[in-house]
Amino acid sequence: GVSDPTSSAYGSAGVSSRFALASLTKPLVAVACLIAQEEGVLELAAPVSRLLSSHAPMGRDTTLIDLLAHASGLPADDAAARRLQLDDRATWSEVRDAYLAVEPVVAARTRRIYSNTGYAVAAVALERATGIGYREYITEAVLIPLGMTATTFGAGAEDTNVLSVVEPGLLGHSQQLFNGSRFRLLGLPQSGAYGTAEDYLRFLTMVLRGGRLPDGRMLLAPESVSELLTNQCGALPGGVGEFMEWERCDWAIGFELRDAKTPHWTGTALSASAATHFGASGTLAFVDPEHDLVAVVLANRGTYTRWMLEPGGWPEICAALVG
Repeated sequence: GVSDPTSSAYGSAGVSSRFALASLTKPLVAVACLIAQEEGVLELAAPVSRLLSSHAPMGRDTTLIDLLAHASGLPADDAAARRLQLDDRATWSEVRDAYLAVEPVVAARTRRIYSNTGYAVAAVALERATGIGYREYITEAVLIPLGMTATTFGAGAEDTNVLSVVEPGLLGHSQQLFNGSRFRLLGLPQSGAYGTAEDYLRFLTMVLRGGRLPDGRMLLAPESVSELLTNQCGALPGGVGEFMEWERCDWAIGFELRDAKTPHWTGTALSASAATHFGASGTLAFVDPEHDLVAVVLANRGTYTRWMLEPGGWPEICAALVG
Protein backbone atom coordinates (compact mmCIF):
# COMPACT_ATOMS: atom_id res chain seq x y z
CA GLY A 1 0.00 0.00 0.00
CA VAL A 2 1.01 3.61 -0.38
CA SER A 3 0.18 6.35 2.07
CA ASP A 4 0.93 10.00 1.39
CA PRO A 5 0.07 12.32 4.29
CA THR A 6 1.49 15.40 2.62
CA SER A 7 0.02 18.58 1.30
CA SER A 8 -0.24 19.25 -2.42
CA ALA A 9 2.87 21.40 -2.14
CA TYR A 10 4.87 18.18 -1.95
CA GLY A 11 3.11 16.44 -4.81
CA SER A 12 0.59 13.63 -4.73
CA ALA A 13 1.39 9.95 -4.60
CA GLY A 14 0.71 7.60 -7.49
CA VAL A 15 1.71 4.10 -8.49
CA SER A 16 4.90 5.43 -10.12
CA SER A 17 5.84 7.72 -7.23
CA ARG A 18 9.23 7.03 -5.73
CA PHE A 19 9.71 7.39 -2.00
CA ALA A 20 12.77 7.79 0.16
CA LEU A 21 13.03 4.26 1.58
CA ALA A 22 15.30 5.46 4.40
CA SER A 23 16.24 2.45 6.56
CA LEU A 24 14.28 0.02 4.40
CA THR A 25 17.57 0.23 2.50
CA LYS A 26 19.22 -1.98 5.12
CA PRO A 27 17.46 -5.28 4.25
CA LEU A 28 18.57 -4.78 0.62
CA VAL A 29 22.17 -4.58 1.82
CA ALA A 30 21.71 -7.64 4.02
CA VAL A 31 20.34 -9.75 1.16
CA ALA A 32 23.22 -8.65 -1.07
CA CYS A 33 25.68 -9.84 1.58
CA LEU A 34 23.94 -13.23 1.73
CA ILE A 35 24.16 -13.50 -2.07
CA ALA A 36 27.88 -12.72 -1.90
CA GLN A 37 28.23 -15.47 0.71
CA GLU A 38 26.48 -17.93 -1.60
CA GLU A 39 28.89 -16.88 -4.35
CA GLY A 40 31.76 -17.81 -2.07
CA VAL A 41 33.39 -14.38 -1.88
CA LEU A 42 32.15 -13.41 1.57
CA GLU A 43 31.71 -15.29 4.85
CA LEU A 44 29.29 -13.56 7.19
CA ALA A 45 30.45 -15.41 10.31
CA ALA A 46 34.16 -14.72 9.75
CA PRO A 47 35.98 -11.77 11.37
CA VAL A 48 35.37 -8.77 9.16
CA SER A 49 38.72 -7.19 10.11
CA ARG A 50 40.50 -9.08 7.34
CA LEU A 51 38.49 -7.12 4.76
CA LEU A 52 38.90 -3.71 6.37
CA SER A 53 41.79 -1.29 6.65
CA SER A 54 44.24 -1.98 9.43
CA HIS A 55 43.23 1.15 11.35
CA ALA A 56 39.60 0.07 11.78
CA PRO A 57 39.18 -0.03 15.59
CA MET A 58 36.49 -2.74 15.79
CA GLY A 59 37.16 -5.88 17.76
CA ARG A 60 39.21 -8.44 15.84
CA ASP A 61 36.45 -11.05 16.18
CA THR A 62 33.61 -8.76 15.03
CA THR A 63 31.76 -10.39 12.15
CA LEU A 64 29.57 -9.19 9.32
CA ILE A 65 26.65 -10.86 11.11
CA ASP A 66 27.35 -8.60 14.10
CA LEU A 67 27.18 -5.56 11.81
CA LEU A 68 24.02 -6.63 10.00
CA ALA A 69 22.24 -7.58 13.24
CA HIS A 70 23.21 -4.36 15.09
CA ALA A 71 25.35 -6.26 17.58
CA SER A 72 28.80 -4.89 16.66
CA GLY A 73 28.90 -2.32 19.47
CA LEU A 74 29.29 0.52 16.97
CA PRO A 75 27.28 3.69 17.72
CA ALA A 76 24.17 4.80 15.87
CA ASP A 77 26.05 7.32 13.74
CA ASP A 78 29.22 9.40 13.69
CA ALA A 79 29.58 13.16 13.76
CA ALA A 80 32.72 13.24 11.61
CA ALA A 81 31.14 11.10 8.92
CA ARG A 82 28.03 13.29 8.96
CA ARG A 83 30.14 16.42 8.52
CA LEU A 84 31.83 14.88 5.49
CA GLN A 85 28.43 14.08 4.01
CA LEU A 86 27.71 17.82 4.02
CA ASP A 87 30.89 18.65 2.13
CA ASP A 88 30.24 19.02 -1.60
CA ARG A 89 33.81 17.93 -2.30
CA ALA A 90 33.65 14.73 -0.22
CA THR A 91 33.24 11.38 -1.99
CA TRP A 92 31.89 8.07 -0.75
CA SER A 93 35.51 6.96 -0.26
CA GLU A 94 36.08 9.73 2.27
CA VAL A 95 32.76 9.12 4.02
CA ARG A 96 33.60 5.41 4.07
CA ASP A 97 36.98 6.01 5.70
CA ALA A 98 35.34 8.17 8.37
CA TYR A 99 32.95 5.34 9.23
CA LEU A 100 35.79 2.81 9.28
CA ALA A 101 37.53 4.90 11.94
CA VAL A 102 34.57 4.87 14.35
CA GLU A 103 35.24 3.09 17.64
CA PRO A 104 32.71 0.76 19.28
CA VAL A 105 30.96 2.08 22.37
CA VAL A 106 30.40 -1.40 23.84
CA ALA A 107 31.91 -4.81 23.14
CA ALA A 108 30.45 -6.80 20.26
CA ARG A 109 27.49 -9.06 21.06
CA THR A 110 26.73 -7.41 24.41
CA ARG A 111 24.00 -4.95 23.39
CA ARG A 112 21.80 -4.28 20.37
CA ILE A 113 22.58 -0.71 19.21
CA TYR A 114 20.73 0.21 16.04
CA SER A 115 23.65 1.44 13.95
CA ASN A 116 23.83 3.31 10.66
CA THR A 117 27.59 3.16 11.17
CA GLY A 118 27.48 -0.63 11.18
CA TYR A 119 25.73 -0.74 7.81
CA ALA A 120 28.19 1.69 6.27
CA VAL A 121 31.02 -0.60 7.44
CA ALA A 122 29.15 -3.66 6.14
CA ALA A 123 28.94 -2.01 2.71
CA VAL A 124 32.70 -1.48 2.76
CA ALA A 125 33.20 -5.18 3.56
CA LEU A 126 30.92 -6.08 0.65
CA GLU A 127 32.93 -3.84 -1.67
CA ARG A 128 36.26 -5.29 -0.53
CA ALA A 129 35.03 -8.88 -0.90
CA THR A 130 33.46 -8.47 -4.34
CA GLY A 131 35.71 -5.79 -5.83
CA ILE A 132 32.55 -3.92 -6.88
CA GLY A 133 31.00 -0.76 -5.45
CA TYR A 134 28.08 -1.57 -3.15
CA ARG A 135 25.60 0.37 -5.29
CA GLU A 136 26.56 -1.56 -8.41
CA TYR A 137 26.69 -4.93 -6.66
CA ILE A 138 23.28 -4.56 -4.99
CA THR A 139 21.77 -3.35 -8.26
CA GLU A 140 23.13 -6.33 -10.20
CA ALA A 141 22.60 -8.97 -7.51
CA VAL A 142 19.27 -7.91 -6.00
CA LEU A 143 17.40 -5.16 -7.84
CA ILE A 144 17.72 -6.36 -11.46
CA PRO A 145 16.82 -10.03 -10.79
CA LEU A 146 13.75 -8.88 -8.87
CA GLY A 147 12.69 -6.43 -11.56
CA MET A 148 13.00 -3.53 -9.12
CA THR A 149 13.58 -1.10 -11.97
CA ALA A 150 12.32 1.96 -10.08
CA THR A 151 14.67 1.47 -7.12
CA THR A 152 18.02 3.24 -6.98
CA PHE A 153 20.69 4.14 -4.48
CA GLY A 154 20.50 7.91 -4.51
CA ALA A 155 18.27 10.18 -6.57
CA GLY A 156 18.50 13.39 -8.52
CA ALA A 157 17.96 16.49 -6.43
CA GLU A 158 15.29 17.71 -8.85
CA ASP A 159 13.71 14.34 -9.63
CA THR A 160 9.98 15.11 -9.62
CA ASN A 161 9.08 11.42 -9.37
CA VAL A 162 10.61 11.34 -5.88
CA LEU A 163 8.23 12.68 -3.25
CA SER A 164 9.80 15.13 -0.83
CA VAL A 165 9.66 14.15 2.82
CA VAL A 166 7.79 16.43 5.20
CA GLU A 167 9.50 16.98 8.59
CA PRO A 168 12.57 15.08 7.35
CA GLY A 169 15.13 16.02 9.98
CA LEU A 170 18.54 17.40 9.11
CA LEU A 171 21.72 15.82 7.88
CA GLY A 172 23.33 18.94 9.32
CA HIS A 173 23.20 22.71 8.98
CA SER A 174 20.57 23.49 6.32
CA GLN A 175 20.81 20.15 4.48
CA GLN A 176 17.73 17.98 4.90
CA LEU A 177 17.74 14.23 5.17
CA PHE A 178 16.14 12.46 2.20
CA ASN A 179 15.44 15.73 0.31
CA GLY A 180 18.81 17.50 0.32
CA SER A 181 21.09 17.36 -2.71
CA ARG A 182 24.01 15.89 -0.77
CA PHE A 183 21.95 13.14 0.84
CA ARG A 184 20.42 12.20 -2.49
CA LEU A 185 23.76 12.24 -4.27
CA LEU A 186 25.50 9.88 -1.83
CA GLY A 187 22.92 7.07 -1.85
CA LEU A 188 24.24 5.75 1.45
CA PRO A 189 23.98 2.01 2.23
CA GLN A 190 22.26 2.64 5.55
CA SER A 191 19.44 4.86 4.28
CA GLY A 192 19.96 6.13 0.74
CA ALA A 193 17.71 4.03 -1.51
CA TYR A 194 14.63 5.39 -3.30
CA GLY A 195 11.88 3.26 -4.78
CA THR A 196 8.23 2.35 -5.18
CA ALA A 197 5.87 0.25 -3.09
CA GLU A 198 5.48 -2.20 -5.98
CA ASP A 199 9.24 -2.72 -6.17
CA TYR A 200 9.67 -3.30 -2.46
CA LEU A 201 6.74 -5.71 -2.42
CA ARG A 202 8.64 -7.82 -4.97
CA PHE A 203 11.56 -7.95 -2.56
CA LEU A 204 9.42 -8.94 0.44
CA THR A 205 7.52 -11.54 -1.58
CA MET A 206 10.81 -13.19 -2.56
CA VAL A 207 11.68 -13.49 1.14
CA LEU A 208 8.26 -14.99 1.98
CA ARG A 209 8.64 -17.49 -0.89
CA GLY A 210 11.89 -18.77 0.55
CA GLY A 211 14.15 -16.96 -1.92
CA ARG A 212 12.19 -17.81 -5.07
CA LEU A 213 11.67 -15.32 -7.91
CA PRO A 214 8.36 -15.11 -9.81
CA ASP A 215 9.82 -17.12 -12.71
CA GLY A 216 10.81 -19.97 -10.39
CA ARG A 217 14.52 -19.23 -10.19
CA MET A 218 16.10 -18.85 -6.75
CA LEU A 219 17.62 -15.52 -5.76
CA LEU A 220 18.56 -16.91 -2.35
CA ALA A 221 18.90 -20.46 -1.12
CA PRO A 222 16.33 -21.47 1.52
CA GLU A 223 19.17 -21.75 4.02
CA SER A 224 20.07 -18.11 3.41
CA VAL A 225 16.46 -17.02 3.85
CA SER A 226 16.35 -18.92 7.12
CA GLU A 227 19.47 -17.08 8.24
CA LEU A 228 17.88 -13.80 7.11
CA LEU A 229 14.88 -14.42 9.40
CA THR A 230 16.62 -15.98 12.43
CA ASN A 231 17.74 -14.11 15.54
CA GLN A 232 21.48 -13.51 15.55
CA CYS A 233 24.05 -12.94 18.29
CA GLY A 234 21.95 -14.09 21.23
CA ALA A 235 19.28 -12.62 23.49
CA LEU A 236 20.60 -9.07 23.76
CA PRO A 237 19.06 -5.98 25.34
CA GLY A 238 18.77 -2.82 23.27
CA GLY A 239 16.69 -1.26 20.55
CA VAL A 240 16.37 1.69 18.23
CA GLY A 241 18.00 4.59 20.03
CA GLU A 242 15.53 6.55 22.11
CA PHE A 243 12.60 5.36 20.00
CA MET A 244 12.02 1.92 21.52
CA GLU A 245 14.19 -0.22 23.80
CA TRP A 246 13.60 -3.70 25.20
CA GLU A 247 15.22 -6.06 27.70
CA ARG A 248 15.40 -8.55 24.84
CA CYS A 249 15.80 -7.09 21.35
CA ASP A 250 15.98 -9.92 18.83
CA TRP A 251 17.25 -8.97 15.40
CA ALA A 252 17.99 -11.08 12.35
CA ILE A 253 20.20 -10.23 9.38
CA GLY A 254 18.72 -6.98 8.16
CA PHE A 255 15.23 -7.44 9.60
CA GLU A 256 14.01 -6.83 13.14
CA LEU A 257 12.08 -9.74 14.65
CA ARG A 258 8.68 -8.98 16.19
CA ASP A 259 8.81 -11.71 18.87
CA ALA A 260 7.11 -10.59 22.09
CA LYS A 261 8.35 -6.99 22.16
CA THR A 262 6.09 -4.54 23.96
CA PRO A 263 5.44 -1.89 22.82
CA HIS A 264 6.14 -2.34 19.11
CA TRP A 265 5.72 -0.07 16.10
CA THR A 266 3.50 -2.65 14.36
CA GLY A 267 1.20 -3.06 17.35
CA THR A 268 0.06 -6.54 18.38
CA ALA A 269 -1.50 -8.08 15.25
CA LEU A 270 1.61 -9.62 13.65
CA SER A 271 2.83 -13.05 14.68
CA ALA A 272 5.92 -13.53 16.82
CA SER A 273 7.76 -14.84 13.74
CA ALA A 274 7.21 -11.64 11.73
CA ALA A 275 10.27 -9.80 10.42
CA THR A 276 9.84 -6.03 10.21
CA HIS A 277 11.65 -2.79 9.49
CA PHE A 278 10.82 0.89 9.34
CA GLY A 279 12.48 4.00 8.00
CA ALA A 280 12.66 7.51 9.39
CA SER A 281 11.02 8.90 6.24
CA GLY A 282 7.76 7.19 7.23
CA THR A 283 8.29 3.78 5.61
CA LEU A 284 7.28 0.38 7.02
CA ALA A 285 7.61 -3.20 5.79
CA PHE A 286 7.04 -6.65 7.19
CA VAL A 287 7.18 -10.33 6.29
CA ASP A 288 4.89 -12.53 8.41
CA PRO A 289 5.34 -16.22 7.51
CA GLU A 290 2.71 -17.39 10.01
CA HIS A 291 0.06 -15.22 8.39
CA ASP A 292 1.51 -15.82 4.90
CA LEU A 293 1.55 -12.06 4.46
CA VAL A 294 3.93 -9.33 3.34
CA ALA A 295 3.25 -5.61 3.28
CA VAL A 296 4.97 -2.33 2.56
CA VAL A 297 3.46 0.98 3.64
CA LEU A 298 5.29 3.98 2.23
CA ALA A 299 4.74 7.53 3.40
CA ASN A 300 6.74 10.72 3.12
CA ARG A 301 6.54 12.28 6.54
CA GLY A 302 9.46 11.93 8.96
CA THR A 303 8.86 9.73 11.99
CA TYR A 304 10.44 12.08 14.52
CA THR A 305 7.05 13.28 15.82
CA ARG A 306 5.82 9.65 16.10
CA TRP A 307 2.75 10.45 14.00
CA MET A 308 2.68 6.84 12.80
CA LEU A 309 1.87 5.55 16.29
CA GLU A 310 -1.17 7.80 16.66
CA PRO A 311 -4.74 6.56 15.90
CA GLY A 312 -4.90 5.38 12.30
CA GLY A 313 -1.14 4.76 12.21
CA TRP A 314 0.99 1.68 11.76
CA PRO A 315 -0.52 -0.54 14.50
CA GLU A 316 -4.02 -0.08 13.09
CA ILE A 317 -2.83 -0.52 9.51
CA CYS A 318 -1.08 -3.78 10.44
CA ALA A 319 -4.17 -5.01 12.29
CA ALA A 320 -6.34 -4.27 9.26
CA LEU A 321 -3.96 -6.08 6.92
CA VAL A 322 -3.81 -9.16 9.15
CA GLY A 323 -7.60 -9.07 9.74
